[in-house]
Amino acid sequence: MRPAASRLVTGCHRLVATARLDGAKGRSGTPLSVSPRGRAQRSRLNADSLASARAMATNGEPSPIVQYVVLRKDLGASMGWPLGSLCAQAAHASVAAVWEHRDHADTVAYCAPDAIDQMHKVVLEVKGETQLLNLAAKLSEAGVDHKLWMEQPENFPTCLATRPYRKEEVAQWFKKCNLAKGNVVSGN
Repeated sequence: MRPAASRLVTGCHRLVATARLDGAKGRSGTPLSVSPRGRAQRSRLNADSLASARAMATNGEPSPIVQYVVLRKDLGASMGWPLGSLCAQAAHASVAAVWEHRDHADTVAYCAPDAIDQMHKVVLEVKGETQLLNLAAKLSEAGVDHKLWMEQPENFPTCLATRPYRKEEVAQWFKKCNLAKGNVVSGN
């Protein structure tokens, strides 16, 4: 793994961007209010909610576009699902989130031919179904576009994936999640 990708995945490297947006409007035309510290505030996040100034890293370069994928730890740990099945759940949720938001500017940029080999994903885990459903509810309430994958025919949630976002737009919602660190054990 490249050093930059490693920093992104481990969360050790955080991009911080602040912008003074007094009286500014977001791309959707919704007025932005500004706190005394100069942070843009909005009660809900939507597809065009953040001004492009907030999508810039401190060096003036755009921050990376990432897709967050959150798996249930209990599926492998206590329910005995094989690694391949867990990977399939992550792939289903990831592809579905990208497809459902294929016309969004960040998704188009994420999947562009010149960017396809530089995709960034952050794969996280939660304890179980309750935590995954709570996270999905919080994301929905905040207006964060995502796909909650429901395994069929059982119809229970296994994984969640966001559409591609600028990292600082959604990272706050995943602070309580842990990096997925399951061990891969080969059979004899």
